[in-house]
Amino acid sequence: MSRSHDILVLADLRFPGGTSTAIAAEIEAQARAGHRTGLVALKAPVLRFPHPIHPEIKAQIAAGRAELLDPETPVSAGLVLIHHPQVLTHLPRVPLGIAAEHALLVAHHPPFDAEGSPFYDWRRIDRNAAALFGRRVPWAPVGPAVRRQLAALPDGPALWAADWHNVLDPDAWRVARGPAPRTVPVIGRHSRPDLLKWPATREEALRIYSAAPGAVAVRILGGDAAVAAFLEPLPAHWELLPFGSVPPRAFLASLDTYVYFHHPRWVEAFGRTVLEAMAAGLPVVLPASFRELFGAAALYAEPAEVQAVLRALHADPAAWRAAGERARTAVAERFSLARHAQRVADVIGRPTAGGPPRPRRPRTVLFFTSNGIGLGHVTRALAIAKRCGPGIEPVFVTLSQGARLIEEAGFAVQYLPFHAYLGADVNRWNQHLAAELGEAIRFYDPSVVLFDGNTPYAGFVQALQKAERAWAVWVRRGFWRPGSGAAALEREGAFDAVIEPEDLAEILDEGPTTQQRGRTRRVAPIRLVDGAELLPREAARRALDLPGAGTCVLLQLGAGNNYDFAGLQERAIALLSRVPGLTLAALESPIALEPPSDGNGVRRLRLFPAGRYVRAFDFVVSAVGYNSYHELLLSGTPALFVPNEHPMMDDQRARAEHAERMGWSLALRTDDIYRLGAKLDRLLDPGEREAMRRRMALLPQRNGAEEAAEIVREMALTVRADRAG
Repeated sequence: MSRSHDILVLADLRFPGGTSTAIAAEIEAQARAGHRTGLVALKAPVLRFPHPIHPEIKAQIAAGRAELLDPETPVSAGLVLIHHPQVLTHLPRVPLGIAAEHALLVAHHPPFDAEGSPFYDWRRIDRNAAALFGRRVPWAPVGPAVRRQLAALPDGPALWAADWHNVLDPDAWRVARGPAPRTVPVIGRHSRPDLLKWPATREEALRIYSAAPGAVAVRILGGDAAVAAFLEPLPAHWELLPFGSVPPRAFLASLDTYVYFHHPRWVEAFGRTVLEAMAAGLPVVLPASFRELFGAAALYAEPAEVQAVLRALHADPAAWRAAGERARTAVAERFSLARHAQRVADVIGRPTAGGPPRPRRPRTVLFFTSNGIGLGHVTRALAIAKRCGPGIEPVFVTLSQGARLIEEAGFAVQYLPFHAYLGADVNRWNQHLAAELGEAIRFYDPSVVLFDGNTPYAGFVQALQKAERAWAVWVRRGFWRPGSGAAALEREGAFDAVIEPEDLAEILDEGPTTQQRGRTRRVAPIRLVDGAELLPREAARRALDLPGAGTCVLLQLGAGNNYDFAGLQERAIALLSRVPGLTLAALESPIALEPPSDGNGVRRLRLFPAGRYVRAFDFVVSAVGYNSYHELLLSGTPALFVPNEHPMMDDQRARAEHAERMGWSLALRTDDIYRLGAKLDRLLDPGEREAMRRRMALLPQRNGAEEAAEIVREMALTVRADRAG
């Protein structure tokens, strides 16, 4: 069989723990050996929340050592490695075109806990693996604890002859150590924050790790609220660090000895963190259950014996150094990347995959946007869509009257009028919406359906329930008014993920979304136009036919469809028109209900996206919608922010006043019109504007649209295998 890839990895690439780090290490080993690796991503039922692809796997993809494949494109491989049994709890929702010479199911987890309660249905998983590949697939346990359980099953799965141990690069974990432990030795441990990874009681943990100050210091990496409560009160000489807060290698470099004991109910399949500690040259103290796996590479003790073992070890520098060296040598001999390369070669021989990557068919992403008073929902969706990149085909269904702007941006779009514009009964309109969206989903067969809006309409949720193959994503900005949005948030369960762009004023956000982030992926502020796309001052002025010299000011107070800015705008025009040499322009919203006004010597502009030209202006008098606020601040443009305080809007007043408090811009409420002149005088002062620009220059420049697009790309190439049917 001609191979498109030497090795194909079939896995849920989002696992946050040892399974993903093991996959990343194997990818590295395969690349060094010259093997071509493809990745097929599945969404297993284990992870309920929207985790990203593990960063170590993502780094391997970015480095070109592995390819994230379209799961529906036919591929052929010498060896398929199915990582973790629970990945195949259910069959994938789409057929996978995989032809494999060999396939192995790498069992990173035992089928039962120590009390015999099942973790997964091994029979079902075994049947699914056989159905997927047309033959029975051997299971390769990662360690002896898993093998014992599988071997004891009546009519159990076929077992691979050797355990499929985790591997790592010993050189990457090497740490320079002194000739002896510190005067007060530092002992520690690292694990994900799961109480099953800890002894059964706090008293047992104190017995193992020492409650007495002065003899040792204790450092723990892997804390969360539950672990902190378990250890409360934390002894004064203990340090509890949040999981992921310190790179593991740096943490291990701070220790003298590694001690790991877990709950008696927990069956440790392998012990990835133990392996990392050994590679860092640390003496390791473990319970006897690890002896079969690690042998002479570790020291073993009962909980009551640990402190005596540590005292003896730390009192004898030669013994301490020898224990660390034995651990490091065992890793190099038994658990290195070279060891993995050899076991792969034993199965499929030398690398033979060739030819360019197979072309990937575009994956469709359906963007559905609310109507909105302005263009915020459309703008954010466009910002994400334009950054989705090759292989993703965005299409739009929108309730916004700005539909033509989507078409002008080059995307297919269908406009559905909102019930308020039709004067339609809400229930009948939702029935119509469900039918129309359902038809669009059937026609486009999207991999992802992304909604940007404040309220997931009942008809939309009904249509989503029938989109069984697609991921559902809700993009929503924060700063909801306290007490609002309860009905909308009740529908969050219809989505696999929520993307929430950060807000530069979010320190003041007290709205309900701050308390409901179980499905939330936070990204930087989303902008349609970022720094590289902004026209320089001179080019922007030429494009808008503005004078090359002198002061230019822009008024952009939004569509005015639900809030009256007219009085303040008239007053601003009157004041600014008196300034010699000043050119005043007003941005007219493409979806304003009222026709543009004429006269007053004000230049009328209809631009989209207007943010591209913002550097033409010395300052802007602006509404405080999410998009305008962030585009002005992150482009370094001084502004007078005037909030829309209609009850249905987000808390724009808090956003505007925060910008003034931070010295980025100024703020003014519409009913405070008598202070308008003083505010404009400050903005007319070049020194004031320059001070604002200096402060805004310190703001982070990441564009969350790219981060959101990356989330969408990952989802589009991940097959749902998280439910039956």
